[in-house]
Amino acid sequence: MKPRKKMCVGAILLFAVLFAQSAITAEAAWKPEKPISLIIPSTPGGGHDNNARLVAKYAEKYAGQPINVLNQSAGGGVVGMTNVMTAAPDGLTVGQFSISLVSDQYLVSGAKYTQDSFQYIGQIAEDPNCLVVKADGPYGKMSLEEFLAFARENPGRIRIGVSGHWTNHDYTRFQLEKVAEVKFQRVSIKGGANIVLGILAGDLDAGVPYPSEIKGALDGGELKVLATNGNARSKLLPEVPTFSELGYDVNLPIWRIWGLPKETPREIVDGWAAILEKTMNDPELIEEHFKVGIGMEFKNSEDTRKLVEKAHTTYHEIIKEADLIKK
Repeated sequence: MKPRKKMCVGAILLFAVLFAQSAITAEAAWKPEKPISLIIPSTPGGGHDNNARLVAKYAEKYAGQPINVLNQSAGGGVVGMTNVMTAAPDGLTVGQFSISLVSDQYLVSGAKYTQDSFQYIGQIAEDPNCLVVKADGPYGKMSLEEFLAFARENPGRIRIGVSGHWTNHDYTRFQLEKVAEVKFQRVSIKGGANIVLGILAGDLDAGVPYPSEIKGALDGGELKVLATNGNARSKLLPEVPTFSELGYDVNLPIWRIWGLPKETPREIVDGWAAILEKTMNDPELIEEHFKVGIGMEFKNSEDTRKLVEKAHTTYHEIIKEADLIKK
């Protein structure tokens, strides 16, 4: 019996040593020692910007440093994306990316980055585009099918707002036109918030903004949502059907992720991943996400990389089909 007791004691001591080493390692995980710049390749006030500022507010608690959100939308966001790619790989410059990450390389002259130009920290959100009309306007009493039937009979008459050429708004418009065999009058406006204003003013007939961009007008009864392009019904809009439910294969929800320059050391990427995971599990952030209408969706670093690779394939196929690749 005595040798067995010694083995038990030894095992306990070994476990204690390993646990202590693990705790030291966790405690010693990389954290920034200076303020952070979070670059957003979009204008203030839209879903992209709203999402960044909300997550940054809570991430400061776990990073131990202030996070300064910088809107760099020049060149259709190319300037901001490039500034992240070329930043010092010290973990002090973070980028928030969306689908332009996988599409700019085919569409925009001057875009030197691809989906392989960055390290990925994690996914922070997934939001559907919402096909909206003015509630008391000419289309406010229509169902999706009635709206599309009118569009078929009146090609180019319905003015649909998209947040810039070949953003996720525009891909949604393109897919809907294709599968429903309709033709809209495309109106490019910077930012989903401005699209909402255009619809309410009567300058636009419809738009495809995100839930956070329509929340105020929707709560006030000024807008009506005909359908969303999500994989499933949005938790924020549980009563609204998806296009797929209604028989239209329009499935391109937007995602937003945080990333770093490609040369960033692994310890810094892992340190940021730990910060972001703690942030996204913060109960107060979860509650606030829901209140402001942002579809919270966390993925770790590796799963985010897989998401980006899959999205690259999807959007590249659409871009080729639409004959958009820059010559």
